Amino acid sequence: MSKVMAVFKRELGLYFRSPIAYGIAFALLFFIGVLFNAYISQANQQFPADSTYVPGLLTFLMFLVGPLLTMRLLAEERREGTLEVLMTLPMSEWHFIVGKFLAAWAYYTILLLITLVYHLILKQIGIPDDGAAFGAYLGAWLYGGAVLAVTMIWSAITEDQIVAAFLGAATVLVLYLAEIASTWVATQPGMSAASDFIREIGLQAHYGATLSRGIIRAEDIVYFILLMVGALFVTTRIVETRRWRA
Repeated sequence: MSKVMAVFKRELGLYFRSPIAYGIAFALLFFIGVLFNAYISQANQQFPADSTYVPGLLTFLMFLVGPLLTMRLLAEERREGTLEVLMTLPMSEWHFIVGKFLAAWAYYTILLLITLVYHLILKQIGIPDDGAAFGAYLGAWLYGGAVLAVTMIWSAITEDQIVAAFLGAATVLVLYLAEIASTWVATQPGMSAASDFIREIGLQAHYGATLSRGIIRAEDIVYFILLMVGALFVTTRIVETRRWRA
């Protein structure tokens, strides 16, 4: 565990010393702030305050934010030749990958916690559903971790950060749109089983229909945890393969 924490502290420190990370945080929070202000202006005295609006918006934007936060984690190390040096340290690839992932997830968690200010604003001007807000923020936290783990795979595959970010964004979009694709597949004769499978592997089936509405199901939490573990396992195997070839 100490080895994971060593990598975690190093990577988290790099986030707070990187102008790109601050740029991502500023752009994300500014964009959410503008949309939240527009939402409040439209909702004022017209319909109840929706405490799930901000976490839902953040999860949608994760197809952009996730790849930007992870594109450098392994791609930059490989491009600069430091990945091989780090791999000579007395730690396994799993410790190395998990430490980097936890640093990215911790940075995302900080951004998510900052957005709680919008829920506090809603409490001042209305009566938001705290239970729905808890489910939505818990779901957004797990959703973000899953997206970060998936996009790390591409950072391990290519040393080009732009390519890693693009492929990561495309992968997240595919998982995000899986529920829509399953609806189309369901219209084809004899494809109901395939439709259900496609829907269940999608992100929205485990967030948009349940957690974002405050409905906490064990199967949704397990889905996100398994997606994180599976993605980190794949990333570790990729790094191990590169080490063997070296």
